[in-house]
Amino acid sequence: MVNLIRSEWIKFRSVRSTLVTLILAGGLVVLIGVISATQANDDFPPIRFDTIRPTFTAMPRRWRVLVAKLVVVTSACAAISILMVGFCWLIGSVMVDGFEVDGVDRRAALGIVLFSIGWSALGMGVGAIVRQPIAGILILLAEAFVVENIVAGLVPSLAKWMPFINGFQMTFRVGNSGSDFQSVLGGGIYFFAVATAVWLIGAGLATRRDA
Repeated sequence: MVNLIRSEWIKFRSVRSTLVTLILAGGLVVLIGVISATQANDDFPPIRFDTIRPTFTAMPRRWRVLVAKLVVVTSACAAISILMVGFCWLIGSVMVDGFEVDGVDRRAALGIVLFSIGWSALGMGVGAIVRQPIAGILILLAEAFVVENIVAGLVPSLAKWMPFINGFQMTFRVGNSGSDFQSVLGGGIYFFAVATAVWLIGAGLATRRDA
């Protein structure tokens, strides 16, 4: 039994993804604790920006406000992604001998931009559902980097239904292969379907309850 435990320990600490997932999980727990402690302190009000209240007052048709916010947020994220990809290509062309950009690179670059759009929309939806932007960010990070990795590791056949895994593979030159994963195109469509559904749920709730 001791030898088995030692063997499993060696495998556990030698797989980098396992350690990274464990560290991220611990970091998220600590971060949630810090935010909760901050909100409990009377000197710090709850982390609610409430900038949407006067906007809803001026424009009672909340759906138009939420769509406008979606356009602004996704456009900003797409613009930053485009600048980031362009800068990385510039670094590659300057520092790497024989640097070339082929069709696969262009597809991956487009995937980065598309992923940023879907991810930001998903974040807006989660934030609207929980009515707390910071909590929405933490939920997304936990779901993407902890929950999905654990689920996919325990039940590989469920990996094809993990939205972050499906969406993020759009940014790779070579997508995940095998029957446990969807294709890059299929995974991307599924990722956007989930992001759209979550955003619609969040927007629907925002139109029905108090801001």
